[in-house]
Amino acid sequence: MTFKIDPKSLDWWFWAVTLVLVVAALAGWPTGFYGVVAVSVLNLAWKAVQKSSLTAFAVQTRFVYLLLTLPGLWPAIGFWWFLALLVGTAMVVFFDRCTIARILRHAPWNRDRPLQVN
Repeated sequence: MTFKIDPKSLDWWFWAVTLVLVVAALAGWPTGFYGVVAVSVLNLAWKAVQKSSLTAFAVQTRFVYLLLTLPGLWPAIGFWWFLALLVGTAMVVFFDRCTIARILRHAPWNRDRPLQVN
């Protein structure tokens, strides 16, 4: 796995800002949790406008990420939930690897051919 940082990409910046807010929230700044949700909404809206579709794959990944941020607003699990989001978001920012995208790629509506079992 190699570093894949792309500061020329607005996509990368959305994820980088999200990562900073996740870290800030975990470090004790409670407003950071709401910032993560807000940036996730903006990221989703921007990608939906860019792709002119609510069903585009990139929009789907951002929608699922946004949904995954919401349980973290519950104080009883917020820290641990955002700790898991920290790992996933860091993978996107530093290595361009997204677990959500890998899972969604196998969803029936995203497959153009059947899965092969080897």
